[in-house]
Amino acid sequence: MSTVTWLLTSPRIPAGLLSVEAWDALHEAEAVAAFFASPTVEAIRDAGVEVDLVEDAAEFLEEGGVWIVGEEGDEDLREALAEYVAGGEIDLEVVYGSWDPPGARLLDLVEAVARLHAEDGCPWHRGQTHATLGPYLLEESYEVLDAIAGGDAEELREELGDLLFQPLLHASLAEDFDIDDVAGDLVEKIVRRHPHVWGDADPEDLYENWNEAKAAEKPDRDHPADGVSRQLPSLALAAKVIERFDDQGEPLDLPELPEGVKIEPDAVGDFLLAAAAAARAAGVDPELALRRAITERAGLERLDLQEADEEGHEPIA
Repeated sequence: MSTVTWLLTSPRIPAGLLSVEAWDALHEAEAVAAFFASPTVEAIRDAGVEVDLVEDAAEFLEEGGVWIVGEEGDEDLREALAEYVAGGEIDLEVVYGSWDPPGARLLDLVEAVARLHAEDGCPWHRGQTHATLGPYLLEESYEVLDAIAGGDAEELREELGDLLFQPLLHASLAEDFDIDDVAGDLVEKIVRRHPHVWGDADPEDLYENWNEAKAAEKPDRDHPADGVSRQLPSLALAAKVIERFDDQGEPLDLPELPEGVKIEPDAVGDFLLAAAAAARAAGVDPELALRRAITERAGLERLDLQEADEEGHEPIA
């Protein structure tokens, strides 16, 4: 009875970076074979191990040795091998020469997006721009929120994938940066803003450290609402701007509730719904009304005009 060592490797790991167990098996084997001359095969040959390339593995199975599994998994051979093992004709040993680290499939995603944007890729994707893709980013974000609200793990997994697709598409379209630049900048920001994790800062001061790091990153920002997206829906915009002013120790001068009115946390939704209904009854768009109110009280219009003047374009409405 022959013994076959089924050597599995990851195509996402440098070809010659194999485990000690794999190298021992290769150097001790009387025969090493594969179907194709993959990068792994070439790396093993460079290490002085002879590798036979065969079209038919029947003779190899009869004699035994180390089989270097191809990137596609050599499924037909695997099925045949399983039958031999079940029949007691072959003794099988599985050896992992290398395996995927966490996040390895992200490399496959980067490769897939690059393929979409290649000259012979998808015409629709090649015709997109950052602006035309913008609405999909927003749509996918809301679908993730729907999945979270629904509590369906499988749906959330799918929707997170759709959302993850969007940054890859934008980075692939960009001329001045790529996805590695995006990821590198993000890693540096994460480390910089968490000195209590990547340093000796006191975890009790994490909020202060976070704000200090952001202030150091954006030294030109002199308005509490700098960096708050004007694309946010008005309610989210108002909440974020109020929070920013509070964080800066400069609370906004906000209108007070009518005398005697006190809103309990579990009644806020109904209160906002009543306010929206009252606005509609008065012939007013509540979205625009709230946006106008927070814009005026926080001085966002002046800030937008200043930013537009500095960048030489029209302010965002």
